[in-house]
Amino acid sequence: MTAITFETPVTGLGEITAALVGRQNSGKTSLMMHLTGHVQKPVNFPGSSVERGESRVRVGEFVLRLVDLPGIASLSAVSPDEEIALDYLTATGEDRPQVICAVVDAAKLTVELTLVASLFKLGKPIVVALNKRDVAEAEGRPVDTEALADALGVPVVPTNAATGEGAEALRHALIRTAHIPRQNLVAFDPQVVAARVQHISPRSGGRTFTDRLDSVLLHRVWGLPILMLVMLGMFQALFSVATPFMDLIDGGQTALSDAVASAIEPGAVQSFLTDGLINGIGSILVFLPQIALLMLIVALLEGTGYMARAAFLLDRPLSRVGLSGRSFVPMVSSFACAVPGILASRIIENERDRIATIVVSPLMSCSARLPVYVLLIGAFFPAKAGGVVLLAMYLLGIVLAVIVAFILRRTVLRGPSSALMMELPVYQRPSSRVVWAQVQSGCRDFMVLAGTVIFAASVIIWVLSYYPRPQGLHDHFEATRSAAAESLSGAPLEHHLKSIDDAEKGAYLEQSFLADIGRFIHPVFEPAGWDWRTSVGVVAAFPARELIVPTLGILYGLGDVDPGDFAVDTLGEPAAEQAEGDVGLREALKTARRADGSLAFGPLQAVGLMVFFALCSQCAATLATIRRETRSWRWPVFTFVYMTVLAWIGAIVVNQVGTALGLG
Repeated sequence: MTAITFETPVTGLGEITAALVGRQNSGKTSLMMHLTGHVQKPVNFPGSSVERGESRVRVGEFVLRLVDLPGIASLSAVSPDEEIALDYLTATGEDRPQVICAVVDAAKLTVELTLVASLFKLGKPIVVALNKRDVAEAEGRPVDTEALADALGVPVVPTNAATGEGAEALRHALIRTAHIPRQNLVAFDPQVVAARVQHISPRSGGRTFTDRLDSVLLHRVWGLPILMLVMLGMFQALFSVATPFMDLIDGGQTALSDAVASAIEPGAVQSFLTDGLINGIGSILVFLPQIALLMLIVALLEGTGYMARAAFLLDRPLSRVGLSGRSFVPMVSSFACAVPGILASRIIENERDRIATIVVSPLMSCSARLPVYVLLIGAFFPAKAGGVVLLAMYLLGIVLAVIVAFILRRTVLRGPSSALMMELPVYQRPSSRVVWAQVQSGCRDFMVLAGTVIFAASVIIWVLSYYPRPQGLHDHFEATRSAAAESLSGAPLEHHLKSIDDAEKGAYLEQSFLADIGRFIHPVFEPAGWDWRTSVGVVAAFPARELIVPTLGILYGLGDVDPGDFAVDTLGEPAAEQAEGDVGLREALKTARRADGSLAFGPLQAVGLMVFFALCSQCAATLATIRRETRSWRWPVFTFVYMTVLAWIGAIVVNQVGTALGLG
């Protein structure tokens, strides 16, 4: 029979709810995909941020509703998600499961049967899905399925979560068992049953492939260096592999924007379509390559079994600051982009550890901060000092992340330290279907939730920066263009008209609502030594940090400066080899003056601005993703407030202390 899947219940058919229960790495999620034929729909338990997978499939005259619960090891919960899963299993309302599908790893039969014995105490109908029999056979410990069914007194269906073998039989077994008035569930000794049904061959005592690989990857000397190399490779891939795709999206965005601009007369409609709509959507899409790649790498590491080893190796040092070994991957990933880094926090089981990791991950300097760093370093520091200043910005985020995590785990996230108790899975080939499902889910979540907020923020910033449009200002620049056309021609005229266009953009922005907001909040930033234009740039950068670069370009009369031109490899280039806009903006910052004639920018203000962007949560996508992952506005608001306060204090301290020491 071919499974027909439904996203919503099918009326007129009897619905049976089956809960998939099992230990971590037993293969529940992979098996569920084969049972339903598609990726399950994530659904939150009421009043919590814990997700369960849920799907429906038609089986004969019934609709089988499958609920994939978080992994549990026993009926004694040790984490919030386990507690919620157990509450669901013991529920008595309409949402209660009518039958339990216990997914059992045949390679760890004694331990798995201990959980099954506990599930028997719930008194609900049970079907056992005997998974990973091929692994057990390869290790010389094959399991007799029929003998196991006789010993337990419940249906036992042999399955293979990698290939889908047994899925059809399991669907029908769940339907039949749900209609049994009462199963004869009797207590049993897991060790006795395992010894009776599992035939141990003489070769099973030898070292397995997993044992041999662990002797290297978990070596007390080489284990951590190997992990660092793996993480370095992942980090490098997020930059190098994703960059061409990001450049392709950026190039497509530019081409589309230019095409629309040439097809529509200048005005509000053209500006909205190019600066608001296209740039807003482009700022969402440009993150996708990094998100997809990170989801792919994390899914592969999880699928092979190496992620559990990484958590084991790093748990001791990270536990000293209140984090888990699993916190490492999200934090490292956030150096590329905080959005996929926060999404990667789903691998952390303990809720307090996960929240702490989420709210400190944005302190890692992501790639969006690089244009700001490179612009200011290139303008105010010699080339030989550029690398030191850049490294200092990265180290600042790391050090503060450790301090903030330490404080959080002893205050608002106070609770017992999470003991990392796990049974390391065997190394195996990842399921391509599961990997693809995780990548697809991560990208979809970002586009639907984070993307909505980014787009809305981009449109709001466009409205604030475009309006009002005084008629007098328009008439002035039109007269200037007419005068230029009468006195110039050819290339000189084109060059002069471009400078007029750039000056007009700057003039409109200076009297916009956005500039008014920037001037209003400027007294707050004045102790940092900034002028009002920098304050406007900070406000404009809320949707994405790098937007401060084109905003400053417009305010300084240089037009739209591309943040992508400020790459790390340009720091050592001579000015003659850099783009005209890059050199122009750097020179404009160095020579800009305030109303009283003093310089508006200097090394102290540059360092203060870099510190601000290193610590401030100037990213709508990050805040939207935190909202998505925590299912609450409490944590994104908290993250925005504490990071903004840290950034503000940091910028002021740099300026005030530096000035007192005579470094200005």
